[in-house]
This record gives sequence, C-alpha cells and structure tokens, in this order.
Amino acid sequence: MKRIAAGLAIAVFALGPRALSAQNVDSTVTVRSGASLELTDVSGSVHIRAWNRPQIRVQAETDGARVDLDASSNGVSVRAVPHRGEGDVDFTVSVPVGTPLEVHAISADVDVSQVCGPARLGSISGGVTLVCAAGDVEVESVSGDVSATDIRDGHTEISSTSGDVEVRQAQGGLSARSVSGDVSLERVDGDDVGVETVSGEINFSGPIHDSGRYRFRSHSGDVTVRVDGDLNAAVTVSTFSGDFEPDWPITISPGTRGRMHGQDWEFTVGNGGARLTLESFSGTIYLKRGSAPRRED
Repeated sequence: MKRIAAGLAIAVFALGPRALSAQNVDSTVTVRSGASLELTDVSGSVHIRAWNRPQIRVQAETDGARVDLDASSNGVSVRAVPHRGEGDVDFTVSVPVGTPLEVHAISADVDVSQVCGPARLGSISGGVTLVCAAGDVEVESVSGDVSATDIRDGHTEISSTSGDVEVRQAQGGLSARSVSGDVSLERVDGDDVGVETVSGEINFSGPIHDSGRYRFRSHSGDVTVRVDGDLNAAVTVSTFSGDFEPDWPITISPGTRGRMHGQDWEFTVGNGGARLTLESFSGTIYLKRGSAPRRED
C-alpha cells in the first residue's frame, strides 16, 4: 500500500506512492471487488455509506489531527493521528456495496448504513449504529448504545458495557451482552442465540427453531421471550426472587426439579426439540406467544 498524509481537495488514483498535505482530506481510491476499509484511532465521528462505484472515497474534516491513508486496489487503511494527544476528525466515507469494514474508534460515534457486508465496528466512548450487513458482524462500545438492523446470515456479536443493545431483523447466530443496559432483540431468526445483561431487561421476539439453542440471562431485570410460531422446546427456568409467567401450560415431569416460585424448574413444550434457558435472579420471566398483547411498562 502507499501512504498518503492529510489530503487535498480531491484525488482519484490507483497505485503508486503520493504525498498530499492540507488541513482536510478528500481522496478517492479505485479498488477491485472485495476490497476492504480499515479506520482506526478516531476521535470525532465516522459516517460510512455505500455507493455504486468501484471506488472508496475518504473525506475528513480535521481539528488539529493528521490523517494517514494507505491505499491500494485491495483496500484502504486510514488512521487518525492526534497532535500532542489532541485533535478530532470527522470522517465521511463512501464505499462499494459489500465492502468488508473494520472501524476502531476512541471517542467517536460510528454510523454505517447500507454497505451490507461483513463488519467489525467498535468505539470506546461513543455509540455504534449499523444498518444492513451480511456475513460475520461484531459491534461493540464501552460507554455507548449499540444497534444493528437488517443482518443477513453469518454470526453477530453485539455488546456494550454501559449502554443499551438493540438488534432488529437479524438472521443467523447471535450473541448480545450488556452490563448496565437493556437488550432488545426484535425479529431475530437464528438457531443459536445467547443474551446476557447484569442490571437491564431482556426483550426477544422471533421463532424458536426445533434444533436451536437459546439462552437468556439477566441478574436484576425482567426477561421477556415472545415466540413467533410454534414452540417445541425443553425449557429450564431459574429465578431467586422473581416470578415466571408462561403462556403455555406447564407439566413438571416426575423426578425433575420444580418450584413455581423462587427456584429452578424444567418442563417440555411440544416435542422438546429446542433448548431454551431463561434466568433472572430478581426479575420476572415472561414466556409469551407472539400473537399475545404486549405488556405495558
């Protein structure tokens, strides 16, 4: 790759080293199919959008930081370098549809829309929003909210330490975690789903596949699982001081554990094909039919 320092008005290029210098950057790189984008050490903001061109365009407005750009037809790598530890950069990047993305932000909101490829997005202090991805996806923030919408195939890992986590319309395996935030999963269609939060609530809606594995755990929040379609599952429920409110009749088999208030119990719904684990130390656990009215908080 070639290295380019902070760029000029607009440069369109393919290969070969070139040095550019100015306060802001507006550079365009012609790339081949499957080329990737990597963006690191950002304080400021990141906006990434798709367009129908075989090019990656990087626009950056800097406030004291330097922008280093390495480019080839195989991809573009961009790094924000602060001056004496200070300086923000606001990035606006256009990429071909399907471009694999990797973004590591320090103190920045990250917003990605309609790229629809694999993505690894993270921010230490800032929110992360992803709309449309295909393949494996990682979205995380330490102190911001995170959301992912329209995730197709692959495996999704999404987490926040002190923010809320939201996933809408996702297919494939899913792992979602938060320490002090709520986790909301809507129209999630996967056969391996694991959700955890310490002090937040969990809300899930989607099918429970007969061969699937589903785990929902909250320490001090309510857990609501809303099942679209039929439920065939071996269910394990655990709560210390909370209640359990199912829409399905429960039969505790002889020899299995079963206390309806304050302990653990196991039961089977339908043919028991799926494995469904529901846990909350002090919250109420709701197992609802998808057609049932939603409860009001």
